[in-house]
Amino acid sequence: MSHMPEGPPKTGFRLLDTIERIGNKLPEPALIFVILAAVVIVVAAVGSAAGWKVQPVQPRYVMVDKVDASGNPVLKADGTPERVKKLDERGRPVKELVPNGQPIEPRSLLTGEGIYWMLSSMLRNFTGLPALGLIFVAMLGIGLAEKFGFFGALMRALAFVTPKRYLTPMIVLIGANASVASDAGYIILPPLAAALYLAVGRHPIAGLAAAFSGVAGGFGGGFFPTGGDGALTGFAQDAARVIAPDYTVTILHNFYFKAASAIVVMFAGWVVTDLLVEPRLKRQGAAETGAVAGDTSAMRDMALTGAEKRGLVWAMVTMAAVVGVFLALIMVPGAPLNGPGQPTLNNGRVLVAHRVVVEAPPEADPANPGKSVLPPAAASAPAGDVLAREPLFVTEAQGGRTASLVESPGDRWSHVIVPMIFLTFLLPGMAYGFCTGTLRSQKDFVEGIYHGIRSIVPVLAISFFMGQFVNYFAYTGLDRMLAYAGGSLLVSADLPVPMLLVLFVLVVILGDFALSGMLSKFGVMAPIFIPMFMMVGMSPELTTAAYRIGDSVVNIITPLNSYLLIILVVLQKYRKDAGLGSLISLMLPYSVVFFVIWTGFLLAWYAAGLDIGPDAPLKYSVE
Repeated sequence: MSHMPEGPPKTGFRLLDTIERIGNKLPEPALIFVILAAVVIVVAAVGSAAGWKVQPVQPRYVMVDKVDASGNPVLKADGTPERVKKLDERGRPVKELVPNGQPIEPRSLLTGEGIYWMLSSMLRNFTGLPALGLIFVAMLGIGLAEKFGFFGALMRALAFVTPKRYLTPMIVLIGANASVASDAGYIILPPLAAALYLAVGRHPIAGLAAAFSGVAGGFGGGFFPTGGDGALTGFAQDAARVIAPDYTVTILHNFYFKAASAIVVMFAGWVVTDLLVEPRLKRQGAAETGAVAGDTSAMRDMALTGAEKRGLVWAMVTMAAVVGVFLALIMVPGAPLNGPGQPTLNNGRVLVAHRVVVEAPPEADPANPGKSVLPPAAASAPAGDVLAREPLFVTEAQGGRTASLVESPGDRWSHVIVPMIFLTFLLPGMAYGFCTGTLRSQKDFVEGIYHGIRSIVPVLAISFFMGQFVNYFAYTGLDRMLAYAGGSLLVSADLPVPMLLVLFVLVVILGDFALSGMLSKFGVMAPIFIPMFMMVGMSPELTTAAYRIGDSVVNIITPLNSYLLIILVVLQKYRKDAGLGSLISLMLPYSVVFFVIWTGFLLAWYAAGLDIGPDAPLKYSVE
């Protein structure tokens, strides 16, 4: 039996080995946010002492009088000149930056007020993270479905019924949608795909590679909203509100692009597996397990039992019923989720964000003993503006902005997406558990609920420190200073948006070699890049779509991906001498092709001008 050659010389992996060594020496993500928070504290203190200032600006088109062919001004009906956008030598509208408000100065945290704020807001900085509730609630339902085996059975069923000819695209497509199932995609699909390929006479490592490319490389695609989408939503909205206080990002902000991306990743993975990877594997020789092509023993071990088949049927019927009920609630006139709505508190009030300064308490009125009056310039906030047990006496902060709703009005269904995700997976997961016997008591139900929460405990720990960093960044004003300074440079550079998109995808890819995890990287990048790109007309939703690409395509080769070791164990089942370098060289073609095709797809989408999700435009108006 032939063995895999030694492969390229060690120098061929020198760069990847260096990246791995450096990555292993980096602090854990939670500690990275501690370091970043410390950097913000130091920079804000230095900037405050040095008197740094940044003038907020707003891009505006330069307007000129319209003239006719003779050079005479074109007048409106009222006799005033008609104004049009001035064009440069390339025929594009000319923009200028105009001041917008008072200069921003950094606010030091190393003051009495700053230290008091850091300590008093520590809990709120964590619990107020917009992504926290989205992830937590979504994972209650998703985690239960995963615990009882619904996702694993569904992936096995789809793979088993797929004809040999279309096995690769189906495996990649399942993988691209596996992010909804948390870790199940990494643990179940790659070994299943390897066994399926072997059973139908194909190279098992090709199946492993196809599955891993879909699960990791297609992580940013998929047909279903996930807990990760909730995380991106919260941070994108907070970052967008640095520039536009009322901006709202929904959990479906990339839904159209995500669904289409799953198809793009499927075709890209199909081409790479069948035309590049598998032919190369066949030239290298057979697998080393002793198994022969057509061996179905592994498939029999993974075959669905009768109870699992019944469970899948009832789970899918339940899911269809849940989705049908929600569609009726949305589509039927007068139904609870039909038409526009405004989220309120249990007392009917709405949450309002307003920059204010809390004034001194009322003073005694010398002219009327026993009476009190407000100090000069103080004003009582309307009851609906401030939620407190006692009235607060506030004045608008100098340079403050108009009050804005914390939860914006919109279509009613858009306010209940997370509960919809919760029930869409919770109830089918329960149906599957009942049929298979994995759900027999209330203790089993509670354990299923706990399973999803256990899986995100590391995320919660990271989120605590991330919350401190994000809020320190906002308190000091460095977020707005960096946004306006960087945005002004981008406007002045006048780079085309397609070029900015490609550059940003590359920045995210480089970041993935230093900081693993979708949430961790986005927590660092969103407050910086989203406001900057809004200054040049890119919507937060478009920036998030580009981030998905950069975060996904490098997942299959970065040594910082903890799941690489799980995949390596499966690979070594078929190649005893395989190491991390072997796995990375196997997956590198997927990473390169996914980057080129997926980024090109985003550029084509931008050129077409299509919305990237429901109420999610590509462009942000800078006027």
